[in-house]
Amino acid sequence: MNQLNQNISAGAKTALGTKSDLVSRAEDVHPRTALIHFGCRLNQFESDGIKANLEDNAHTLTQNLREADFVVVNTCTVTNKADYKNRAAIRRAHRLNPLAKIVVTGCYATTDAEELRSLPGVYRVVSNDQKHRIAEVIAGGEADSSNNRFFFSSRHDFKSRATLKIQDGCNKSCSYCKIPQARGRGVSRDTQNTLDTARELIDAGFGELVLTGVNIGWFNDNGTGFHALVEQILNLPGDFQLRISSIEPGDVDERFAAFFEHPKMAKFLHIPLQSGSKFVLRTMRRGYTPDNFMRRIEKVRVLCPDVHIGTDVIVGFPSEGDAEFAETLAFCREADFANIHIFPFSKRRNTPIVDWLLRRQGSAPATRREYKEIHGAVIRERAAELSRLKKSMADAYIARMSGKTFAAIAERIETDTVHFLTENYLRGVMPLSEMPSLRRGQRFFIEWSAQRLAPEKSLRERITL
Repeated sequence: MNQLNQNISAGAKTALGTKSDLVSRAEDVHPRTALIHFGCRLNQFESDGIKANLEDNAHTLTQNLREADFVVVNTCTVTNKADYKNRAAIRRAHRLNPLAKIVVTGCYATTDAEELRSLPGVYRVVSNDQKHRIAEVIAGGEADSSNNRFFFSSRHDFKSRATLKIQDGCNKSCSYCKIPQARGRGVSRDTQNTLDTARELIDAGFGELVLTGVNIGWFNDNGTGFHALVEQILNLPGDFQLRISSIEPGDVDERFAAFFEHPKMAKFLHIPLQSGSKFVLRTMRRGYTPDNFMRRIEKVRVLCPDVHIGTDVIVGFPSEGDAEFAETLAFCREADFANIHIFPFSKRRNTPIVDWLLRRQGSAPATRREYKEIHGAVIRERAAELSRLKKSMADAYIARMSGKTFAAIAERIETDTVHFLTENYLRGVMPLSEMPSLRRGQRFFIEWSAQRLAPEKSLRERITL
């Protein structure tokens, strides 16, 4: 609080009121801070760390924007839609509470700091490599050379499943992606620290650990690679299961596939395809072909026939003509995905594909085998068509699982109902009377049936338009 009082002396009016009001309040109450989160599981993990950092530095967290002295917005920048949501949240916070000081961090804050500084109410913009110091920044501290990209809350604020960040950054150069600009080059967490944290989470009673990062297959800590780390975690004592949040196709080999024979490995694989067209994949700079992708997921299916395989697909990429989109539909149908996250192509500034499109402006029309911008109406039509295929495959997968027994995690327990998530990512409900001693976060086994399906959560539509 001393740093806060030092800052007070420098300003006549702040988010907390007049200078005299602020001095009075600073002496007897903690700053009230609201935290708004956007984005992926990795960003959620880091939001938990931000929350712990604020609480450790005498901030009182609130969900009421109108009463907040500070509002921290942890942003995402994976698509233009994400950027829009970030800006809308900042403007809404300022509209509801013009006196609040807004601190913006995360990926969007790292790539487009000046744009965010121009928004009303923004007090500080904090890059990803400084977000672990949010409380110090709020108190007036400046950026320093510290870069703790694996900060972790020791209070275990996870609800039912614990996330474990093992890697950050990406060295790939996909032609459409802005994330390397936001996250920097790949770095890995210390192996021993990772294992110690995993043990701590298991001992705290979490029945599932979820490994996350930007490109976790590239984990390498002084010679200990991703496969070796997974083997060590799976061999830890305790009743838990391990879920891999997402992994690139090139990292799915025989050694990785063999993990699915381990009783603690969740029957879940999220592996981003992006396109089923060889030509489009080449212009995306993805580094594999559809045939190569198919061989890799089959390595897992041979050993684990019930595995839930989900993927990401971008529709409307500038090299995707009607024929290329048809190839994607056919590939997805053959791959028989349990779920598809559908992303209409989003032009991200300072990416190779957008730079190329800008250079083409005013040039002769592109041929079918060149990059050309796809009309929004066409993109929406393709997204809708892929969505229909996605739903039919998801429904078929759910039906095939009936009568089979899976490990599950109790995510929420109400008066007489348990909401759970199976290891193969089926969300369900059951009467608490079936297992009255069940607690949230506990791992248990259950026979799946369509009657257990939770309609509002089950593999629901996810199209980012």
